Amino acid sequence: MRKWLAVAAVCAISVVSLRADVTVTTIMTMEGAAAANLPPGSLPKITMRVKGMKSRSDIEAAGTTVSVITDLTTKQVITLMPGSKTAIVTSPESVAAGGAPIVTPRIDASLKPTGKSQTIDGVVCDEHTFTMLMDMASMAGAQMPPEAAEMLKGVKMAMNGSIWVAKSAPGVAEIMAFNKAALSSGLLAAVSGVKPGQAGGMEQLMTVAASAPGLPYLTEMTMEVQGEGPMVEAMKQMGAMKMIQKVSTVSTDAIADDLFKMPAGYTVEKK
Repeated sequence: MRKWLAVAAVCAISVVSLRADVTVTTIMTMEGAAAANLPPGSLPKITMRVKGMKSRSDIEAAGTTVSVITDLTTKQVITLMPGSKTAIVTSPESVAAGGAPIVTPRIDASLKPTGKSQTIDGVVCDEHTFTMLMDMASMAGAQMPPEAAEMLKGVKMAMNGSIWVAKSAPGVAEIMAFNKAALSSGLLAAVSGVKPGQAGGMEQLMTVAASAPGLPYLTEMTMEVQGEGPMVEAMKQMGAMKMIQKVSTVSTDAIADDLFKMPAGYTVEKK
């Protein structure tokens, strides 16, 4: 799960600056029957910071924070677990040497502009519709219990919705520059053990996202589970879920260099 958060955080970098520092905070909400069963604070608040060729994403949910630092220059992904004071360091070299890659699912995704626009919090945004099909069985790895892997066989998560993207706003040019560098670096493919150009995976998702350059101010998507089995049937009974992720703040204030360094007192695990 923590490696999945690392991947999500790395891919969430969808626009940043080589000339200025950028901090983007997004809030997630959910609608539907499943939302009523969630305790307060379960859905994540994500704060992403970009400074040059480095990014840091702090993911806060259910009273826990996971921080992911990505350095495109040194080609490292560091996942910080404050609760245990553990730092998981993943790099192309560690994966090539037999270390555990960041497990990513196989994904089929498409993104298309609609030609529509609206103003969100004073920022003009263009709409893009998207479809995404995620193969949950492909997330199974050596660290997943066999019974859990068996339950995921044939299970897919289908996501459909719209993304409202700002092309001209504070921090947008910087984020676009960072995302372009992140994609061209091949870092995500290397640490996930996926060969560049291979179908599926987060690299494909980033490539699709690059076709709508800008800062996603508002994402609305409906999620439903496809497949067969007890787990699928139980989730289908809850009905479709609607997830909404919205930018709450964007800042171009200077960011301290220390935020992109591993804190003292952490135990390092190289994967």
